[in-house]
Amino acid sequence: MVPASSVPKPAKISPLQDLKNLEAAPAWRGCVDGFSEWNIRGWVFSTKNVMVPVSLDIYICGIHVTTTTSRYGRVDIDQIIGLPIKAGFQVSAQAISSEAATRIFDALKALDKAEQPIENIVAVKIADSDIALPFSNKVRSEKISVSTLLPILDAIVGTRLRNEYIRVRDQLISGPSVYEADADAVKPIAFYLPQFHPFPENNEWWGEGFTEWTNVVGAKSFFSEHHQPHVPADFGYYDLRVEDVQRQQIDLAKRYGIQGFCYYYYWFSGKKLMTMPIDRHVEQNLDLDFCLCWANENWSRRWDGSESDVLMAQRHVEEDDVDFINSCIDYFKSEKYIKIDGAPLLLVYRISLLQNPLSTIARWRQIVRSHGFPDLHVSMVESFGLNDPNSYGCNSSCQFPPHGVVSPEINSKIKELDPEYRGKIYDYREVVRSEIARPAADYMQFRCAMPSWDNTSRKGKDGNIFAYSSPELFETWLSYLCAQARTNLPPESRFVFINAWNEWAEGAHLEPDAKHAHGFLGAVRTALSHDRGVMAALDMTTGNEQIGPVRAADVKILVEKMWNANHQLQRIIKNYEGAIGDRASPFVQVNSQWYRSEKGERGDRVWLDSVNGRPGHDTRILLLSKQQNLSLRGWINAPAIALSPSLPVFACLESTETKGLSYFATIYDREPREDIIGSLNLTESSLWCGFALKADLQGVAPGAYRISLMLSLPGDLKAMISVPTYVELVVS
Repeated sequence: MVPASSVPKPAKISPLQDLKNLEAAPAWRGCVDGFSEWNIRGWVFSTKNVMVPVSLDIYICGIHVTTTTSRYGRVDIDQIIGLPIKAGFQVSAQAISSEAATRIFDALKALDKAEQPIENIVAVKIADSDIALPFSNKVRSEKISVSTLLPILDAIVGTRLRNEYIRVRDQLISGPSVYEADADAVKPIAFYLPQFHPFPENNEWWGEGFTEWTNVVGAKSFFSEHHQPHVPADFGYYDLRVEDVQRQQIDLAKRYGIQGFCYYYYWFSGKKLMTMPIDRHVEQNLDLDFCLCWANENWSRRWDGSESDVLMAQRHVEEDDVDFINSCIDYFKSEKYIKIDGAPLLLVYRISLLQNPLSTIARWRQIVRSHGFPDLHVSMVESFGLNDPNSYGCNSSCQFPPHGVVSPEINSKIKELDPEYRGKIYDYREVVRSEIARPAADYMQFRCAMPSWDNTSRKGKDGNIFAYSSPELFETWLSYLCAQARTNLPPESRFVFINAWNEWAEGAHLEPDAKHAHGFLGAVRTALSHDRGVMAALDMTTGNEQIGPVRAADVKILVEKMWNANHQLQRIIKNYEGAIGDRASPFVQVNSQWYRSEKGERGDRVWLDSVNGRPGHDTRILLLSKQQNLSLRGWINAPAIALSPSLPVFACLESTETKGLSYFATIYDREPREDIIGSLNLTESSLWCGFALKADLQGVAPGAYRISLMLSLPGDLKAMISVPTYVELVVS
């Protein structure tokens, strides 16, 4: 690695002297005037055309990090130029990939001095040139402390590698789809926003290259526990023009039990916007069910469908509504389109905006039938106070939180709230309580849950926030909705909706981010697997207590029962008596080329507290049939590896009879063991050494096997450390 100080200095353009005299100026003028914790800010414009965005290449220690453009307003520059232009640019630490962060980390450690001038660290060049922007006097005069930069790089590498481990783990060891073998299964449908790619109208309205990511990247935190910005993990700041992104999204969704996407369909009097992902889904017959939700409100600059500053209007006259349904027919004909008793499922976001909903829907049904379908199933989205589908001629309604949810405003309870914040903060926990207590509707209603909600990245200080959301609370909410769907809906229409798959600018996304990784997706899988048990727990009441409808005074008790049911595993495991909760991981045969087993340290060991409920130290040979489960509970000591909760750990069955035959089962349940690190004088990195596993032997061939634990080796996704248990298993 070449030290940054030895990197040749690029040619520089002079700092801005007189912006008003541009005729004799160089082709570009600009300056880097902000640098803090890898956040780089500045301005640049072309003297040939000040309205055209300028592309910039960002280098750190001579390593190319990213390419960006000038896209933000700078009042100071506007005042000098005399007209508003998009001269500002900014790049955050999240633009640094884990690979680049590793190289930069090595380069910084190689520097001779702990403090460096800015030009030894950062360079911002005009794209495809050797012209670098100068630094402001303030930035140039400050020495950069290398010691403050290294931890940020270390965190980038650690967070992204952890998320990659999770992704690879679930690709390597993944059981069958949770709904695959169950005819009565609940089918989760996630709303999908197709706006993550540039298109001409957005370029015109918001600036060249605008997508939802533009708002997401610029989000800020308004109080100490405020989770902003949301940083995407597995797919990064993706562009839907790249076909493989959509395929990867579908693969991930299916792996966690998502049955389909509900695409927002933007159709404005014959003008279609952002349908590229939907069209691709049909043309390439992508392997996931889908339906449409007509976003039939005006597209306004306020993002709320209001009449102020309309960018694209909806007319809702008879001929338009006929043209609309005709535009849907090709989608309806797809074999992947979701149908109820043969009728295509169509959601309408604001049914009340139709000129005459009853007659319009009647015309739609007639047209759809003329194309060979038995009928059309229209579902009214419960937005803006709508809650009676029958009065509009709809078959059903679909909830759409945060519309219609109940929660008190808690701004006054938030500590260190930014005084400039003007929006409202609500308690997500109260939303879960009130939604569980909501009585069943007297019409067909599809329930809907949201993993979280925060649109401050879109509306800034005027945005609204639902605080205290978590994968655990989302799992509680969704588990109840799944159980209710089994009770209230016929098998073919047991849909539960989720808002949303990828509403990043509204803080509502199942897609993994840097904070929760696959947490919300895992909550979906668990909710689908355990909803029957949750309902059983709800029915276990005392005295004259009534479950539904639930009195306001009983809401807290009800939610506590839900919480206890969903987290029963962890509470049972902590008794250290060998009982394992009812979450069986399947043993899956693995190809030896998928991983590389490496020898661990001499101090590596596994201690089994219990094997199928019996003391582990008394067990050397275990005889089980394929109809039984293997249950293990114990702890690991691997001094060279940080045993974080997200570190992938597997139980391995290695055949003693057939060379190369191995099975892996994922160990999902990890726990801190302070008793172990205290007695063995281990470091805090070994705190999460405890584990519990209940594994399904259905897929294991009869024979004899050695049982070991496999730990992923940080820095190498294929390398695994094998730690033997000295227990042999015979499967009959």
